[in-house]
Amino acid sequence: MAGLRSCHMSLIYHYTFMKKILFALVALLGIVACEQTTVTTVTETLKLSADKSEIVADGAEEVTFTVKDSNDAVVEAAIYFAETNEALEGNTFKTKYAGEYKFYAKQGNAKSNTITVTAKEKSNSGGDIGEEPAEKVYVLSVSPASIKADGMEKAVFTLKEGDNSVAEFEVYNAADDAKLVGKEFTTTEAGQYTFYAMCEGVKSNNNVEVTARMNIVEEEKPIVLTASANTIKANGVESVKFTVSQDGADVTNASAIYVNGGKLNGNKFSTTTPGTYTVYAEKGSMKSEEVIITAEEVTSTGKTIVFADGVTISSGWYDVNKKGAGDNGDINMCWAAAASNMIQWFQDRYVAQGGTLPAGAIDGPGTKYYGNFAPYELALMELYHDGWNNNKGGHVEQAIPWYFENKLNGGEYASAGSQATPLVDGGYWKSIWSDVVKYMYCGYDYFSYDTFATAYTYTVCYNNYYLWGQGSDLKGQERLKYVSDLIVTAFEHGMASLTVSLSADIMSLHHAVTLWGYEIDNATGLVTRVWITDSDDFDKEPKTQLLNEYTVSIGEGNSHPQFKGSTRYGSIYLVSIHPFSGYQKK
Repeated sequence: MAGLRSCHMSLIYHYTFMKKILFALVALLGIVACEQTTVTTVTETLKLSADKSEIVADGAEEVTFTVKDSNDAVVEAAIYFAETNEALEGNTFKTKYAGEYKFYAKQGNAKSNTITVTAKEKSNSGGDIGEEPAEKVYVLSVSPASIKADGMEKAVFTLKEGDNSVAEFEVYNAADDAKLVGKEFTTTEAGQYTFYAMCEGVKSNNNVEVTARMNIVEEEKPIVLTASANTIKANGVESVKFTVSQDGADVTNASAIYVNGGKLNGNKFSTTTPGTYTVYAEKGSMKSEEVIITAEEVTSTGKTIVFADGVTISSGWYDVNKKGAGDNGDINMCWAAAASNMIQWFQDRYVAQGGTLPAGAIDGPGTKYYGNFAPYELALMELYHDGWNNNKGGHVEQAIPWYFENKLNGGEYASAGSQATPLVDGGYWKSIWSDVVKYMYCGYDYFSYDTFATAYTYTVCYNNYYLWGQGSDLKGQERLKYVSDLIVTAFEHGMASLTVSLSADIMSLHHAVTLWGYEIDNATGLVTRVWITDSDDFDKEPKTQLLNEYTVSIGEGNSHPQFKGSTRYGSIYLVSIHPFSGYQKK
């Protein structure tokens, strides 16, 4: 990895079954490592094959990959996990974790097809060689178990053998052994129905019952219009969101919403004209009660600059830099640099309020020379450099609680093979932590999205996809307003680091930086400038500490918040925000 100058997201592969549920979430939560920023054109001219498509997930059986070029000659090429673009060591793969794994090969700009290898659960049944296999046991289930007898509402059957779903099976009505067409049941006859399944000549171990209720046509329920707020600023940015419900169901998309008699395009309303607005909804012949919205005149003007407690444009901030271009084995450690900056800031505030650092706490500038490289700006970076494996990306949410409490957020998730983990114990504040943490703000679940357990909410991750990105319905300045509100709230209780992308598609080239301050437009509530320190803003020695200023903007539609400055990278794009609580002795 020596010589690479930017950062990328790593993913987690080896989970227990329950942890697979978190697999897609974690991929975007700010795992940061380093990779080249150069964009190249990749052509699919290689052919990847494997000597088997299935292996046993016992950590021993392995699959061997072969790569051939267009002339059918075997070539040496790197094999990658398709989900994360992380390179496989060598050309074999084995695992102790069941699941589907996708791979592709790459050599220069040439790329192969993608293939899938299935790792099956290791059998624990034992038995002597030649022993007859145990008879398969099938369990039938149905959802829902109660339907309307209207010929439309369906009960859907599923069949499992152990924990595995069975795709091919047949369902029979137990009353007359009549086979259903497909795996669904509808009826216009009210009553109780019993079913069983057959698979490869074996009957399911159980029967299931479906209740078909008499179809009673009820009078249509009234519709109800609700608003996310009753008062907004008439700044053209702040908006109110309307929802139409009927008998507990959301029918917004099937309704029309009217504001002062004019039909609203969609279900969000903003304005630059102060006043009172009357809003109602219609669905077919039904009309809701009216809702009154007040748009207040904007009286606050100008812009306000806010820095973290104890920080000014010229003091109180820290900027740990990597050595050279990551030539000191720290190419992937932008997360450690950001964590070091934040922890040192916290310790400064603790001492400023009369506290005494616990014995053994790591404080002040670095003292250790690494070959021809001068010491790090902070001794905390030496701790991470020497005490963690630094060949992978990582998280500030792991590094910070490890230092204070010797804990890793996420439990087993935190020790997955695709991210950096500690080689030694932390817990430098463990002896006094129970007294300290009660004076920290641990309420970031206010944002209604908490990546980790609430015990660790003094440092968390708020991710683009779920809050203001593609997973939300926000667009344009709505996205920037959401981001601005998160930043403002974080700085009311501490500070934050950011995961940014060096690419506008934000899916790669991820990098961790430290956020020290922001400027906000008082009229719109939008952040217009930010001040950031970056471990990669220089790639040659000697390096100096630098507080970078970026302007903040956002385009139309699904654009991502863009930070633009006269730095090494020019423009960076926001991926996630990582608030970190300060200390406020009461």
